[in-house]
Amino acid sequence: MRTFLRRLGGLLILVMVLLALFFAGQAIESWRYVQPAVPGELLYVATFDDFTDEWRLYGGRLSATIVDSRLRISVDDVQSGPYSEAQPNFTDFDLRVDTTPIDGPLNNAYGIIFRLFDRDTYYLFLVSSDGYYRVSRRVNGTERILSNWIRLPLVREGLNVTNRLRVIARADNFQFYINDQLAQLCIPDDPGAESTYRLGQCIGGTMQDALTDNAITMGQIGVIAQTLDEPGVVVDFDNLLVFGPEVEP
Repeated sequence: MRTFLRRLGGLLILVMVLLALFFAGQAIESWRYVQPAVPGELLYVATFDDFTDEWRLYGGRLSATIVDSRLRISVDDVQSGPYSEAQPNFTDFDLRVDTTPIDGPLNNAYGIIFRLFDRDTYYLFLVSSDGYYRVSRRVNGTERILSNWIRLPLVREGLNVTNRLRVIARADNFQFYINDQLAQLCIPDDPGAESTYRLGQCIGGTMQDALTDNAITMGQIGVIAQTLDEPGVVVDFDNLLVFGPEVEP
């Protein structure tokens, strides 16, 4: 009987230790150091000349590599969107990056991935080589288009041209810039509706200077390129700067 109780006690202790390790692992995984955002202060720089170990790089048909001191994302498959992210986590930030598509169809998408919490939870700010831009988010694997594709001359079209993209995030408020010009968004009147923009009109909504959304509060920043119906998209990214956002006037 005593032997049985000792074995039972040992088993209970083992179970308790395993549970403690499990919950400790969960706590460590969910804990992330967030880069403080001092207004106007330069928080992070990536010119891809050095310190590239801070970025996730990989090869293959979907690749993120360093070429000629630029981060290059190549997408040799359809309906795919590989990205590369930096290690630091941010809440508020003012992020700017130079984006240059160098190969593939004009019907593409490329830009900034931000508040990346995991592979199923993040925001996207994308432009295309045929002159469109869009903002979307994914939360727990479910995508929602926050401002659908809008075509405006402020997006420089074609290959081997550079679009400078910028995202300013202050808590649940976001602003988006293309080549130093504020990009208006098609925000639906119904908070539960999806953005619809057609023939120059924001259907069921209004054009606004900023997005308000509190679905994701923090995460990593990175860059992304996507294909639609044709493979072969190649985009270079360079001169990524992250500042603390200035206080709104």
